[in-house]
This record gives sequence, structure tokens and C-alpha cells, in this order.
Amino acid sequence: MMKSYRNRHGVTYYLPDFGPPVRWLSCADVSSRETDLPVVSYFECDAGNLGCRAMHIYADGRVLLAYPGGLDGDHLPEGELPPVGEVDDPDGAQTRETTKPEFDALWAVLSRLESSA
Repeated sequence: MMKSYRNRHGVTYYLPDFGPPVRWLSCADVSSRETDLPVVSYFECDAGNLGCRAMHIYADGRVLLAYPGGLDGDHLPEGELPPVGEVDDPDGAQTRETTKPEFDALWAVLSRLESSA
């Protein structure tokens, strides 16, 4: 059964039950500097490759932290995130595996910045 959440605009969205995190990814997209898409994103995934937490960093300095039940939880990726070797983006997006300590350290810093803004 999927849990329902409400975002900051009052819109209801649904997310699956996530398992414990087992994988962490970083995705940099240099082609998005001219659009309103994140330049760098970090994802924490469960064993089913579903994103259970995400950080999106934009070229203008904005940061969006997405997690179930959070204000921006509906910005979690929909569906499974592919393995790094299966990502083929001709526009220059680069995806790599990261570590739990790297993800957690960045989350701690960005969550403090977001709460002080």
C-alpha cells in the first residue's frame, strides 16, 4: 500500500513504502544550467532502486531536499533509478555511486542552510 503525503501547495501525492537505504548516487547535468532543472542531484535508494531521499542543487544556488512527508517530497524520482552503467546521456549528464557518509554529510549541511533561509 502506498502512503499519501501533502506537499507545500496542499497537493496530495503517494509514495511506496521504502526499505532501508543501500545505495547512494550523484548525478551532475551540465546541460541544465540554462533551464530550471537541478545541476547536481544526490539520491539515497533502497534495495529496489527507489529514491527515498533526494537533494537537488540548482545553478542559481537554490537547494531542494526531498523526503517522504517533507515539504518537497513529491520531488523524489518516480520509479526505479537505473544502475550507473545503464545511464547513457549524450548531453553530458554524469552519474556515479557515492557513499552513505558523503550523502549524510551533504544532507546535514544543506538541511542547515535550508532551515536558516
